Amino acid sequence: MKVVDCPRARLYDVVAGAFTTLGRQPAMIELGVHKGDNATRLMDVLGTRHSVLVDAWSAEALKTYSHFDRLPPWILPLTAFERYFGGSLSDQATFDRTYEVARQRFEGRGDVEIIRDDTISAFARIRDRHGDGAFDFIYVDANHQYEYVLRDLLYYQHLLAEDGVMMLNDCCHSQKGMNQNLGVLEAVGSFLKRADFVPVALTSTDMSDLIIARKGSAVAAALDAALDATDISFVEVMPQMLAAAHIRLSPQGRARVSFA
Repeated sequence: MKVVDCPRARLYDVVAGAFTTLGRQPAMIELGVHKGDNATRLMDVLGTRHSVLVDAWSAEALKTYSHFDRLPPWILPLTAFERYFGGSLSDQATFDRTYEVARQRFEGRGDVEIIRDDTISAFARIRDRHGDGAFDFIYVDANHQYEYVLRDLLYYQHLLAEDGVMMLNDCCHSQKGMNQNLGVLEAVGSFLKRADFVPVALTSTDMSDLIIARKGSAVAAALDAALDATDISFVEVMPQMLAAAHIRLSPQGRARVSFA
């Protein structure tokens, strides 16, 4: 696994380079869309032929934020994130407005399919419509709690082509991550024990992004080669070290991934 000194946007370029090497124009799924900013960037960089965008845009869905009636002191209340979402997270109107932004953004695009539903209900619809192995790239950025991330990975792996790539957002252990009750790193660690995937690259940033691919796949080799061909600095570590990854802040406040 390469720990790379770059933001996630540079990794999009690396993924695009790997698909170009393999002669693939990718079909993409994004789980967790918000206003569609990230989806737009992915479509542009990857040159996707078809994209399925999945988000519930639902206040009800946020009830899974914590299992506890009273939040532990290390978890921030949902009100702390209202600025990002543009309104009260207990008000469905906030999510309806966000959905409209995304819908209008992709309106009239025949290559974009929007599914307003939870990820598992959407999975059944996508599978019925497209079949297994129909997608080359899946970006996982929906519910960030452990059980939900693990469930998304275990289900959506079936929709991924043999030489497909999964990418996860916010795959880190940090103060910010604890404040948001993130379970992404722990979920992917469990997934890698159950499925034939390996971690390929992890950004050395807070709220890290992680690329995973199937063991021994052509795309895993192409991703390694694409990274080698860039000016991105990286160190290679054993993939088993992923679970130990955590964020350390330098005296100057810079976030870096550490395994110590």
